[in-house]
Amino acid sequence: MKARAAVVVAALLAAVALTSCSSGGGRPVSSGSPAATSAASAAPAISDAYRNYYEIFVGSFYDSNGDGVGDLNGVTDKLSYIHDDLGADGIWLTPINPSPSYHKYDITDYEAIDPSFGTMADFEKLTAAAHAKGMRVLLDLVVQHTSSQHPWFQKAVAALQAGKPSPYIDYYHFSRTPKPGYVQYGSSNIYYSAVFSPDMPDLNLDDPAVRTEIANIVTFWIGKGADGFRLDATTSYYPNDQAASVSFINWLTKKAQAADPQAYVVGEAWTDTTTLTSYYASGADFFNYPFATVDGTINTDIQAKDGTALAEATQKWNATIHAANPDAMDAPFISNHDNPRPAGYLLRKLPAEKLSAATYLLMPGSPFIYYGEEIGMVGSGADPNKRMPMVWSDTDKKGTTQPPPGGTYDESSVVPVDKQLGNPKSLLSFYHDVLTLKAKYPGIARGTYTALQASDESVLAFSDAYQGATVYVLENLDTVAHTEDLAAMGVPSGAKVTDHLLTEGSKKPALSGHRLTLPAGSIAIVSGP
Repeated sequence: MKARAAVVVAALLAAVALTSCSSGGGRPVSSGSPAATSAASAAPAISDAYRNYYEIFVGSFYDSNGDGVGDLNGVTDKLSYIHDDLGADGIWLTPINPSPSYHKYDITDYEAIDPSFGTMADFEKLTAAAHAKGMRVLLDLVVQHTSSQHPWFQKAVAALQAGKPSPYIDYYHFSRTPKPGYVQYGSSNIYYSAVFSPDMPDLNLDDPAVRTEIANIVTFWIGKGADGFRLDATTSYYPNDQAASVSFINWLTKKAQAADPQAYVVGEAWTDTTTLTSYYASGADFFNYPFATVDGTINTDIQAKDGTALAEATQKWNATIHAANPDAMDAPFISNHDNPRPAGYLLRKLPAEKLSAATYLLMPGSPFIYYGEEIGMVGSGADPNKRMPMVWSDTDKKGTTQPPPGGTYDESSVVPVDKQLGNPKSLLSFYHDVLTLKAKYPGIARGTYTALQASDESVLAFSDAYQGATVYVLENLDTVAHTEDLAAMGVPSGAKVTDHLLTEGSKKPALSGHRLTLPAGSIAIVSGP
């Protein structure tokens, strides 16, 4: 499902883009500039599994009907923003099924749309519109547990209370006596396993009928236009049996690919590096938690200005996951609906936000951008505060949602989308520039990553070899300029700076002979002759 080869046409177009750059260095990519428009229009269509995904917490994104709740039609209305203005070519929707909660991770009907989000016709319209733009649509698949209001659970409890048999009893883990990890149903002598909450009873994933239900759910949504799934809480499938969890994920991935051979499955395994690595044997991909958020490798090494350590860690990580699964595709991110966005832990320092974005977006694999991250939204503390309304405008409130229940975080200092779109130096424009650049150099996502040894550890340097060509990326994590000898790093003679990104200032990377000067916070793309 993750073939490393792109279509031949894409390779030829990429080669032309690399070889046609002027000998004096490439044009900078800048939002709204002719260069950016040219690069975007010339980018080859992507036909493989690699994407730049955009995570949408649907209820807080865009309200199309004025009821204060974001909805599927709102997502459809904003596809042009996601695809054209930002540059993402895939979306991940947090749960859209009926649920008693605002977050929808406790589902009552797996084959329906929550009425607050719209209808099944709205979903089919969304997937059709996304596919017309070459975008993929991922759904959150929550099968570790259901809502306690799900008919399966209600029928099981009713049967237990009546002392009657029911196949639904085996859908869950019940006991007549207290057990660790079990909660009591009311004042009865019925106890059930619920890892997360009494409102979320755990499914018995060993039950054949449950597996049939799950297989049918996967097939149903692929039939409605979904292109894959984000698996919620995979380490809790079998909390005390890692091998069983891996086996189940393998089964689930195969079911998805039986319905659609190109289905993409990416799992949440919020765990240590060793455990996460073992999950790749399942055949699914996983979010790169060890590199993510404030305490992850990316931010830690950027703050330490240690590009050498970050390049080596990235190479080691990719080698490790490919040893577990040769077709593995990393899923880097720096924020999501459970974690604060970088603007918070970077203290709203725009150059730092840009540097963080460039670093993870230029890693191998398919990155995931959390809505609002690209405009500097923050959110921290309680979960609802990480899921506040998208800031579209401070004058035109059309489409702006109400905060989720319990959401109190003040995002009024965020520069809204409509103002950032007109500013080529905004954070949003920078995200667009990075993704435009990635489209121009497909090897950055798909190639074989090799850490390069810069003379100064503040310089993050690496190469990506792909389809017979190699692109070199050098990123200055420091607040002062550094000059590097490209020849000493193994860059071939005659290589040129073909593109660059600036996180601050206007000084561009400059190549004199084989010596490249990188201004503070700059990124240079170097292509071979």
